[in-house]
Amino acid sequence: MQLFQQIDPRIFVHRVDTRGRICYVNSAWLDFAAENDWPVTAAEVLGQPLMASISDPQLRYLYGLLMARLRDGAGPFRFPYRCDAPDCRRHMQMEMLYCHDAREIEFRSQIRGIQRRTTQDLLDARHPSDQREIDICSSCKRVDTRHGWMELEDSVLTLRLFDCERLPRTRHCVCPGCASALDRLARSGGSTQRQQP
Repeated sequence: MQLFQQIDPRIFVHRVDTRGRICYVNSAWLDFAAENDWPVTAAEVLGQPLMASISDPQLRYLYGLLMARLRDGAGPFRFPYRCDAPDCRRHMQMEMLYCHDAREIEFRSQIRGIQRRTTQDLLDARHPSDQREIDICSSCKRVDTRHGWMELEDSVLTLRLFDCERLPRTRHCVCPGCASALDRLARSGGSTQRQQP
């Protein structure tokens, strides 16, 4: 799998107000959402609680911790994460900072690199699914196989999903390694350059 240098200069920005509600999204953020099969307008997003878009309780806690630390004067926080599509791994960087004048927290994401790969149906919402669920980390995109957290391609082999007509639904969570890294980041008040594999 080859890493391609991303030429896309866009920065995807959204902000939350003192009540934790989304109060701003830029056009690049909206475009990126549409490119990832979530075509929404600013009117549909503004005023919505940020935490309502994070399904995993532990990840909500960690983001809440980071936001509280920002309001207390720590940060800005920078950390890598993945935002994969079925046909590629997208290596991203998140920056979270506090805008003192507006009393808002700004989230700035940027693509750092893309790895093309064979299409993975497990990430395709249009692929038929059944009642089974498997956990996928929202941050590193590894899958919990019960034999450890593995890259998606390896998990498909380990769980013997390659010969299934219907696939399990993915349930987003945060793996122990990413949870520990975000917790350390919040408590240190700095940034992490932890590399995604």
